[in-house]
Amino acid sequence: MATTKTSKTAEKHDALLAEQELLSSVPRLKPAAAFRQRDKSNLNKLAVQLMDFVDDEGNVDTTDAAAASALFDFLADADDFFETIAADHDEYIAWSTGLRDSEEIFGALVGKYQRELGE
Repeated sequence: MATTKTSKTAEKHDALLAEQELLSSVPRLKPAAAFRQRDKSNLNKLAVQLMDFVDDEGNVDTTDAAAASALFDFLADADDFFETIAADHDEYIAWSTGLRDSEEIFGALVGKYQRELGE
């Protein structure tokens, strides 16, 4: 039993390290503790949107037009939301322009903030 607990702890630790690395380039954003209700609601809407196109393994079927459309809506909405909570809007826009791996980055940001808010 201890092995299972230890391996799950190690997996969680590794996942958090991978998330930190993925998000290392993100400009400074408002901390979750400073969120107003509007911020919390917008974050929760993004989390719900993720469920529209991500399967149980975290994959997106890009051959499904509805899933692809939901993905694009999520990316646009996530970019808008995170810009609103950026400490420096110009820095955020410069970072977001031409952003690669935006699906992973925005998905990780939503997950991180959801955990911080306990949602």
